[in-house]
Amino acid sequence: MAPKLERRTLAEAFEGLEILSSRAHQTDSNLGHSIHLMLSSSLRDNGSIRIYSAPSKESTLLLTQDDAHYEDDAEEDAEDQSHPEEEDIELKNYLDNIADALNQSKNDSEVAEAFNEKLSEMVYGSNMIEVVGSSLDITSELCRDIFAGGVDADDVEISDNDPTYKAIETELIEKCKPSAHEDVLRTRREVIQHAKAAYYMMNEVAIKGKDLSEERILETHRLLTYNIDSPDGIPSSEYGGIYRNCPVQRGFNSFPHQSTVPKVIRALTASLKADIATAEASGEIDPVALAAKYCHKFVNIHPFLDGNSRTSRLILNTLLLKYGGCFVWFGKDEMERQEYMDIAAEGFAAEAMAMQEDMDDLPEGFKPKHHKKLATFTLKYVHKYFSIFN
Repeated sequence: MAPKLERRTLAEAFEGLEILSSRAHQTDSNLGHSIHLMLSSSLRDNGSIRIYSAPSKESTLLLTQDDAHYEDDAEEDAEDQSHPEEEDIELKNYLDNIADALNQSKNDSEVAEAFNEKLSEMVYGSNMIEVVGSSLDITSELCRDIFAGGVDADDVEISDNDPTYKAIETELIEKCKPSAHEDVLRTRREVIQHAKAAYYMMNEVAIKGKDLSEERILETHRLLTYNIDSPDGIPSSEYGGIYRNCPVQRGFNSFPHQSTVPKVIRALTASLKADIATAEASGEIDPVALAAKYCHKFVNIHPFLDGNSRTSRLILNTLLLKYGGCFVWFGKDEMERQEYMDIAAEGFAAEAMAMQEDMDDLPEGFKPKHHKKLATFTLKYVHKYFSIFN
């Protein structure tokens, strides 16, 4: 089980506020407040959630867990003894806890602040997986204005006399990393642009109910990488929000050829729309399996020169928020990072092997689900999210 949170929980902020009536598509420049509004208007009785697949279309779906998309318990226990035994997690059982917590909240601004704090932890953990960004305290400070004010917040570079500049410089020195002026500015941008990308995708797709389209994926990546050169020194203007034009290889295996990337991404977004249509027809959805599936698919396309993994985790959390009323944060310590990276590497190897086999004629239900370990891992952190409402 994930370690207990040390910071203030949402439950501490949720005491006495009357739950809001249905206010679909109401948004606020404060992302945490928008999430509060969305949950207040979307949560339904008996473990269901109301979603918006288009501005004028809504559906109420029962949250489920499809065992076919998760690792078998016995198999998982045999491979991983690092976590104590947990009871089965049924997502629908936790929705009432969220509604109750919202009912008990007495301060709307504290609720928004608490959500934004967890979003900052999400950015921090995702950055730590890639060994970029800064400390949790600095990340939280830099993210605060963005999550409270939108993607246009905090666009001015800081001087070397700024306290935040000094704090970043000190941390880089302590970690024996390059700490020249441009290194400090880059570290700051790695946090700020990640927060802006998260704000954009979550606000557009989860809050406003728009599709996760190719256009929105490209804009998310452009924001994520803005004014940040690639590790090879390529300016962001030449790769941010632009599909790669070169091959990418990991070990002996390659990601899809660069000429096929636009087609493969369009197929991914079309597949997601088809999965949502199927869920709407059945009246049920497994948001964790859905989010893990498309996070896994995206990162194994690797459509960009850099920033693919961070973008894939933004997709994971945006789909979790839209279809499950939750988001996750992980990567803050070495154990979490290593577990996630092992799962990602295993998923890539499985995809590479599958590419050598012809499975196009197989019915979808019979195709191997290489995202199962990621779904199981994500579910553990979804449980952590829901536990903060207790």
